Amino acid sequence: MIKKTVLEELDNKISLILEKHNELKEENRLLKETLVSSRETEARLRQEILKLKEEDEMKDLELEDIALRISKSMGVSLNHETVSMAS
Repeated sequence: MIKKTVLEELDNKISLILEKHNELKEENRLLKETLVSSRETEARLRQEILKLKEEDEMKDLELEDIALRISKSMGVSLNHETVSMAS
């Protein structure tokens, strides 16, 4: 059996530490890329949500307008919830 010198053991341990360091460095790089991508996706989705909320508000206004026009054409007041009787 060959005995390793202290210097050889130290060299081996340093090599293992450097290998682990490089692995962690690569993992960190990948995590940073994932984080950047996730932030971009979040920003895009927030914009989409705002757009959809605006569209929803516009649809609500359109529906209110349609309901108002229908009620006027039928002689019904939606604001006071009273029905006008035609004589």
